Formats: sequence, structure tokens, C-alpha cells
Amino acid sequence: MTTTAAPAPDSAVGSTEPCTLRERKKQQTRQAIHHAALTRITDHGLDGVTVEQICADADVSPRTFFNYFSSKAHAAIGLDTVEVPDAVRDRFATAGGPLIDDVCDLVAHTVPLSSDRARAKELLVRRPEMTSMVMRWMAESRQSLIAAVSTRTDEDTARTAVALVMSALTEAAHRFSVQDQADLATRLRAVVAEMVALVTDH
Repeated sequence: MTTTAAPAPDSAVGSTEPCTLRERKKQQTRQAIHHAALTRITDHGLDGVTVEQICADADVSPRTFFNYFSSKAHAAIGLDTVEVPDAVRDRFATAGGPLIDDVCDLVAHTVPLSSDRARAKELLVRRPEMTSMVMRWMAESRQSLIAAVSTRTDEDTARTAVALVMSALTEAAHRFSVQDQADLATRLRAVVAEMVALVTDH
């Protein structure tokens, strides 16, 4: 994928399987690049690795690399700037549930799931300079999410809601190994409920 947005479902029955196979191949390529970057940068640091070395390990061209990630740092953490998929944005805009619950669903279906959370944690421990990259990614991603949430509420409320759920996402990433997007949404709601309970507990 060019961005980390989850692919929108294909509504055409006849094209479902080709789309699935195509997306699966893209996911495999993306994971190969991510694994190569994660391994190299964990071992040698960000400045000690080139895009060309990552591409050689992943058996892809530099052009393919940049179709998936905007930098070697993004590839190492397995994340690029989040763009909310149109189908997810439309579903959120017309949803009728509580705002925070629906924001949890929005985030879960927009932010990609990492299959290497343990190794990503190791990366941040061994290469603390990568922490600023993660913080930058979260700040960039918030903007797309805020724009989507603002379709249902004012911008200040949208910012607060996104900040709350993104904080829950950080905590959930430390605690859980989620199975899929629906499971992530459930986990996010649970963590948000804990946060609210802490604030309201007197």
C-alpha cells in the first residue's frame, strides 16, 4: 500500500478474489520491506543503513520501496502517514453511536496493525532516536483522523476525541496482541473506559 490506510472493501462480487489476492501480495511486499528495515535499523541504527540495503534484503527496487514507505524510519516502525479510507470515513460520518465509540472504530479501521510489536519495542529500546519518529507519525496521523471526526462535531471536540483514542491506542499496543480491526476497536473502547473511570473516580 502506498499509505497505511486499510483497503476499502470491493463491492463487485466478480472482482472480490482478484482484489484479495492483489492485496495479499501487496501486504507481503510491505511486510518484507518492514522486516528488512526493522532488522537493519535495530542492528545498525538509522544513520547506519541505506534504503538500497533495505531493498536488497527485501528483494525490491527503491521505486517499490517508496510506493510503500516515505522513509527508512517509517519502514522500520512499519507505519507511514495515516490516510482515512473513503469507505471508513463514510461509515463514520453516518454512524449513529456514541462519538467516542465510533472514533474507536474509526481508528481501528484506519491505523494498521503491526505484526512485530515485540521487535518494534526492542527497536525503541536499542535505538531511542526512533522515539521522535513515532511521535511525529502520531502527530501527522492525528490530522487525518481529526478531519474525519470533524464531519460529526466541532473541531475542538474532534481534537479531544482523537487525542483520547490515540492515547488508548498507545496503551493498547503495550498490553495486547489484537487479532483484527474489530478486536482492536473493542480493546480501544475498554482502555478509554478505564481512562474515563480514573477521571470520574472520586
